[in-house]
Formats: sequence, C-alpha cells, structure tokens
Amino acid sequence: MKSEKRRYVGIDLGKRTYTMAVIGKTGKVNHSNGRTDSEGRAALYGKLEKGDKVALEAGNLAFMMAKEIIERVGCDVVILNAGKLALIYGSMKKTDKEDALKLARILEQFREEQLPLVPLPNEREMRRRKLIQSHKRAVKLRVQMINLLHGLFVHQGIPTVNKKDLAEKGSREKAVKKLNGQEREEANWVLKAIELAEERMAVLDRQMAEERKGDPEIERLQGVPGIGQVVSLAYAAYVGDGSRFENAAQVSNYLGLVPRVDISGTLVRYGGITKAGNGYLRALLVQAAWALIRTKNGGALKERYEYMTKKKGLGKKKAIVAIARRLGELLWTLLRQGTDYEVRHFSGNKPVSVEDLAQQALTA
Repeated sequence: MKSEKRRYVGIDLGKRTYTMAVIGKTGKVNHSNGRTDSEGRAALYGKLEKGDKVALEAGNLAFMMAKEIIERVGCDVVILNAGKLALIYGSMKKTDKEDALKLARILEQFREEQLPLVPLPNEREMRRRKLIQSHKRAVKLRVQMINLLHGLFVHQGIPTVNKKDLAEKGSREKAVKKLNGQEREEANWVLKAIELAEERMAVLDRQMAEERKGDPEIERLQGVPGIGQVVSLAYAAYVGDGSRFENAAQVSNYLGLVPRVDISGTLVRYGGITKAGNGYLRALLVQAAWALIRTKNGGALKERYEYMTKKKGLGKKKAIVAIARRLGELLWTLLRQGTDYEVRHFSGNKPVSVEDLAQQALTA
C-alpha cells in the first residue's frame, strides 16, 4: 500500500525574521517569511499542518520553536546540525530562501537515520544551559572590564600594576588611587562595572549550586579530578545523561574534539580538531584537563599526558586537547554505566592515532 504523501517544511531562522519553504504534496514549492516575535511565530504555526515534517537548524530559538510547533500543531519536527549539512547537501547559493529550501529538500530526499540530528533538550537541560550561558556572559564582562582597567594604568605609564593585582576588590580600589585625571575618572566607572559583574556572578553561582544540589549524576562527575562545579553542570546541560549517544566516539564528535578530515581522490589530509558543537563546553573540558594533570590523583589521564609529552615528544597543547577528549569520553562512560570514578593507571599502550580519531568522526 502506497504511503500517503506529506508536506516537507524547511525554516531558516534569523535573529528577527524567518524564511519558510514548503514542498507541497504535488511537489510545488512555496515560500513565505515573517518575524520571529510571538505574533510572527503564531502566524507561522498557522501555516503548518499536523502531517507536515519540519526541519530547523540547531540553536536556542530553534529549540524553543520546535517545542511550540510540536505542542500547538503536532508536526513531526527535526533539529539538524548546521555544520554537517554541507556533507549531504551541497549548494553554491547562500540565501535565506535557498537555506530554507535546502532544509525541506533534505527531509524529502533522506531517511531520518541519515540526517545529522540534534536531540531536542528537555526542560531541565534548557534551564541549565541558560544558567551556564548567563554565567559565561558575566565572567566575560568581568574579564573585559579588568582588561580595560589595566589598560588605563598602561596609558598613564604605571607598569607596576598587573592584572592579577586587579582581581580583588580591595586591591583594585587601592591601585586606582595611583591614577589621576581622565584615567582616574574612567577607572571609577569601570570599578562599578566590575562590581556589578561580580554581583551577577555571585547570584548565578548560588542558582547553579541550587541546580546541582542532590543530583547524583553531577556528584558523580565532580568525583573526577579537574571537574569542578561549572564544568559538571555544563556537561550535564549539554550532554545530559549520555543516553542520546551510542558510544564515546560520538561524544567526542559532538564536542568537536576529533580531527578534521579532508579527502580528495586518493589523498587524505588530517587537520586540527573540528571544533563542532558547543565551544564553551569544549573550552571548559580543556581547562579541566589542565587542572587534572596538575593534581596528585590524575591517574591514567595524567600519566597518558606525561607519556605523550615526555616519551613521544608531542606538544603540550596538542596533548592537552587529546586529554580533554579522553576526559569527555570518561565522563560519558561514568554516566552511562552509573559508576563512580576510580583511579587507574595508564598501561603505556600506544595512544589512539589521528587516523583512528578521524575515522571515529566520520562514522559517529
């Protein structure tokens, strides 16, 4: 029995507007656009039908709209990894109309298991992601203001004041007294901005602590050397309980910690890591890896780092990225198996080659 035809819908999202392409049951293509505010989204949902299959590229707005479409219309909605779409559907054109149509064509031409799907985060994961992003912005603002304050000392020819001298409120206020004129006036305003950023960070720290309280998965993650409160919450927010990944290689691929592959004919080139997925979580894991190798109980990962740098001559930065990848996979393993971290020792086996990692990226 022939299956009933359905419409395929691609929605390309901008910051304030959207463009939608609909491939009808007869194959005719229709385009429309509008705003992404509440009224504009309501108008968009009115154009959809329950039997439609809808595709959006991953992003916070896409996640929110996907949930609204499912709840209000009942469509089948998929979220796609934008970084991987070119692998399965190439196009020289780059316009909103073309991008929307490309999403619709992908749904029409490919089976769902062939698509680079991004799981829709649940309410708890979205709440945690918003907390993490707010904390990231507050920290970034504080760093920017401290850099600006330090620049004022440089401009006035006072090289004895370092950035580390400006980390604490008391030392900052004491140092500012060395300035005069316009720099002194501006420094007082910068001090207020830093204080506001620190107040915001303190509020977010309390909210994140409340979010972590009593969560056995986060407690399990924090049992790993180098994994602190922010890293554990961020990992739980973006990776979840690990059930959306079939193996550890998929986690590394999701985090962008596997090598980039360039294949042309018989020539295969391996480059740096892909840097796909969430850059903030990837950066946190790299920072956690640095912390881990400095602990006394770093176990196999610390010993592996020493093996790669001292015996194999690998550069420290490349080695720490490899440790960050291993660390991300270890956290996934602990969550999937429901086990606590145990200190183990590195056997001295040959580390996984770049070619092996690249193959994992292609098959994950």
